[in-house]
Amino acid sequence: MTLGWIGLIITHIIWSNLRYENASGGDTGVVLFWASFFLLIFYGLFILIPQKRIIKLTEKLNLTLFTFLSGIYALIGFTILVGWGFLMADHFYEVFLDAFVCGLIFGLTFHLIWNKKRNKLKQMHLIPILTLPILFLFIYLFAFPKLFPSIAYNFVPQYVRHDILKNTIPKFKVGDDLSKLQKALPGEFEFENCYGSRGGSIEYFQYVIEVNCCKIVRIEFGPRQKTGYTMGGKRKPCS
Repeated sequence: MTLGWIGLIITHIIWSNLRYENASGGDTGVVLFWASFFLLIFYGLFILIPQKRIIKLTEKLNLTLFTFLSGIYALIGFTILVGWGFLMADHFYEVFLDAFVCGLIFGLTFHLIWNKKRNKLKQMHLIPILTLPILFLFIYLFAFPKLFPSIAYNFVPQYVRHDILKNTIPKFKVGDDLSKLQKALPGEFEFENCYGSRGGSIEYFQYVIEVNCCKIVRIEFGPRQKTGYTMGGKRKPCS
C-alpha cells in the first residue's frame, strides 16, 4: 500500500501536467493529503478484514490476473469510500485512474512478496518500507524544489510552487532577458510578441513584471500589502 500510494501520487502529477500543464492545476497538494487519509481507511476495511481471502487468491491466481483484479478492487473500494462523490459531481474523473494504479502496484508487489519472498521477509525488513512515504515527501516537497527549482516548478503542489516563484523573482533585475525568466519559471511568463505585464499576490509576497522587446523593463516585488502594484507600462519601439 505504501508503494501504491507513491505510485498514485506520481500518476496524479503526470496527468495533471498533461491536462493543466502543471501539478498545481490538478490539486496535487489536496490529493496528497486526502489520498493518505482514505488509503488508511481502505487498508483497514478492504485489506485487513478480508486478508485471508486475499492471501488465498494470491496463492491461487497468477501474477497478471491478481494484479489486474487488485486494480479493479481498488477502484471499487475508492468508489464506495469517496469516488461516488466525484461521480455525482460529474467532475475530476482522473482520480479513478490514481486509484486503479494504486491497486495495480499493490497487487503486483504483494503477489511477488507473498509468493517469493515471504519466508525471507522479517519484521525488520518492513522498517525501510514504512519510512518510504517520509523519504518520498522529503525528496518531492523539499529536496527536489531546492535543488532543481525550474524543473520542479510544474511538478509540485501549489504552495511549493509559490515558494519557488517567491524565491526566484528576486534573482532578476531590469534589463535581464525574458528567456531567462521563462526558463527559471516555465509556463508562468508567456507574452505575445515579447511585450506585456504580469503581476500577482500570494501569501506574504506580491510582484509585478513588465516586459518590452524581450527584456524586463520593470520588476517590483516585496511583502504583500493591501494595495498591489499598478500595471500597464507603455510599449516602446525596439531599437
